[in-house]
Amino acid sequence: MAPEDIFELYEEIKDDLKFITSSDIRAKIIISLKEGPKKLGDLKDEVHMRSSSILHSMSQLETKNLITREFQSYSLSQTGEMAATVIIDMVNSFSLIKENENFWLKHNINEIPEKLMEKIDHLNNFKVITSPNSEQFLFKELLLHSKVIKGIISPLIIYDELEVVNKKENVHIILANNTSNDIIEELKFRNISITENIKLWEIKDNLKLILIVADNFMLLNLPQEEDSISYLVSETEESIEWGNKLFNHYLSQAEELNI
Repeated sequence: MAPEDIFELYEEIKDDLKFITSSDIRAKIIISLKEGPKKLGDLKDEVHMRSSSILHSMSQLETKNLITREFQSYSLSQTGEMAATVIIDMVNSFSLIKENENFWLKHNINEIPEKLMEKIDHLNNFKVITSPNSEQFLFKELLLHSKVIKGIISPLIIYDELEVVNKKENVHIILANNTSNDIIEELKFRNISITENIKLWEIKDNLKLILIVADNFMLLNLPQEEDSISYLVSETEESIEWGNKLFNHYLSQAEELNI
């Protein structure tokens, strides 16, 4: 969507957006009610505001058709449910950026497709690992307890970590930068065979990101200017699902190698 179109949409909804985000009480009520209907006492305990302030905000939210009231219980309307989802996603996204600002400032995000940038909040509860060790060593350490491996990785891993990878049940590896011919020759030279559980793919793009998605973790390294290597690692289901979508995005552009 062109910026001009987004500007026009923003002008249409900016007052509604400000209505929610400019008030801590209104925003917290909407977020709280996303869990389900609640009574005034429950909201008071969660929001930590006076009953009179909560009731005033409730009245404002009712006027905007964002919540409904039935006897002593309050709940989100259909549009309130939608608004709550958007607000929670926005809070999670900004939290992700703010808490790890140094990581994002030092890394290039251009290789993350736009549709996944829109879901960047799914990379929750991750930690940043800065290691003096090579990417191959870290890869080996993390995959020891996994069964399924998907990765966009360095060709060197094929050579140095094949013993570990060969023991996995299901492995799909995408190699970038037109390296297939060199890999085939190197495998022959080293007398290395690849088991049937391993599928190799090649993508023509000059990808610089490193991605490893397993059944128990997701690891991401983005291009950076500094010599040190920083990895984003998460073990949450949402992060693993996000990593699988990133892998599938590039898999759709890759060709399988027959080695």
